[in-house]
Amino acid sequence: MDLAKLARYPILPEVGDYLKEQKVTLDDLVSSPAYVQARDAGRRRVLEAWLDGRVSDHSLSTEVERIVEILSYVVARIIVSCTADDHLVQRYALAEAETAESRLLEEDSVFVLRMAEYLGLDVVKGDNSDITIHFTDYLKHSSQMRSPEWKLTVQDIEGGRVTVDKRRLVRIIQNAVQERIAKELPLPVNDDIMAAFEPAIGEVRDEVVKRKARFEKETYGKVSFLRLPPCMKELMSLMKKGENVPHVGRFALTAFLHTVGMSNEEIVAVFSVSPDFNQHLASYQIDHITGISSGIEYIPPECDTMKSRGVCFDPDDLCNKKWMNHPLTYYRIKGKKGARTSPKGSAESGGENG
Repeated sequence: MDLAKLARYPILPEVGDYLKEQKVTLDDLVSSPAYVQARDAGRRRVLEAWLDGRVSDHSLSTEVERIVEILSYVVARIIVSCTADDHLVQRYALAEAETAESRLLEEDSVFVLRMAEYLGLDVVKGDNSDITIHFTDYLKHSSQMRSPEWKLTVQDIEGGRVTVDKRRLVRIIQNAVQERIAKELPLPVNDDIMAAFEPAIGEVRDEVVKRKARFEKETYGKVSFLRLPPCMKELMSLMKKGENVPHVGRFALTAFLHTVGMSNEEIVAVFSVSPDFNQHLASYQIDHITGISSGIEYIPPECDTMKSRGVCFDPDDLCNKKWMNHPLTYYRIKGKKGARTSPKGSAESGGENG
């Protein structure tokens, strides 16, 4: 495989073989003056992933540029590992995966299949040029797709294999790449590596802190975080950590925050910390749930529904009151001075319409 291709897809196993052939050692990459450019490119790669959500395309016209691009991926993984922030890991993995997806769409089917096979996907190209993937791999890597077109029940399935076109296969590959990178990181790093990359680590950590601080500042406004029920706190925490939040959780959180007084722009800011954040899609969904585009202002599910959908987390004493039946009731009661235990006739009254 040519060097330019490896530079565009540094996740490929041939990259490791190439670096061994070139006798590039970890010690050299970490400390040798010959690799200053590669170390700087790796720092840039992490920042691009964190700030922009993807890795930029750079010139690969010369051999040196191609080598630097390959090594920037190696260095970026080291810096992410040194930073040891779960959300950074998830966002970096997603950025690399989305970059790979956009590039793979420009490749022919032969190369796309090669990438799928490397990732362990059971894919086959038939005599009629149809591409099929085993339904277990399809399910594993499409389970988070919310569009009805991805449901297994509407797919063309024969003999346990799902027919997909190149575009859909590339989208599945994106999820597989993201999962692989996220599972591989953080890598083990020693004190010498930490010391060598200290400036880059510091810069990345500063950007992580800034983004999280901006999230805190922009999000809450007049909404009290201390009054949030455990379920809503946990949903926000999962987003902040870069973990996946199911659709029902996103719906419940959006409806809840809207009802207690957040603007749509503030709710978008809450979702912006999620590694798979798409501003256009998030705004569209939020506008629908809050009634801007649908004409219907949805309220969050009641406690029994939250429990049945698996998004009730760590209920506290107030949650466990027999009369507590809705997250909004929890929030409003928490806002009453001297609130204790009674649902009616006291400071704890004020159910959903209170």
